[in-house]
Amino acid sequence: MFKNKTVNYIIIFILNLLFLGFIVITPIIATAEEVKQKAYNLGNNYWIIYDNVCPYCKEAAKHIKQLDWEKRFKFISYRDASTYKMFPDLTKEECEKDVHMVTPKGEVLAGYQVFRTIIDNLSATKLFNPLLQNNYAEKKLNEVYEKMVKERSCYYKKSDTCGLKK
Repeated sequence: MFKNKTVNYIIIFILNLLFLGFIVITPIIATAEEVKQKAYNLGNNYWIIYDNVCPYCKEAAKHIKQLDWEKRFKFISYRDASTYKMFPDLTKEECEKDVHMVTPKGEVLAGYQVFRTIIDNLSATKLFNPLLQNNYAEKKLNEVYEKMVKERSCYYKKSDTCGLKK
């Protein structure tokens, strides 16, 4: 390389430091998504923040668990204080109004988006996803979701126009 052995050793030493520096520094450099995922310790799971008292919500959670062959959906009550330690971006007031989800990427979803994401990622329904990617299916799925919201509202007597039987 160079005529002076000392210069050669210094260059090799610097290159080694740079190489080792990249090995050490590279894991520290992370995308916002990776930081959020590690902060939430999500792994490959979808965390559903739901109402564990509402009978309709509990029944839906039971069915989702039965159809979740990969065990990727985890449920936690919006009433549990640890929910907000795990997910500090959420508030109890928001979660009381509607179902929420934190995806494996750390995205926070609410309402119909949660319902749709469950259908799109549930082991048992993935096969049907191509059939559900159209306006008619989207409309029908939205109707199903709205009926679930109405049932929960009726349960808590938050709706004056409740026509559902208990």
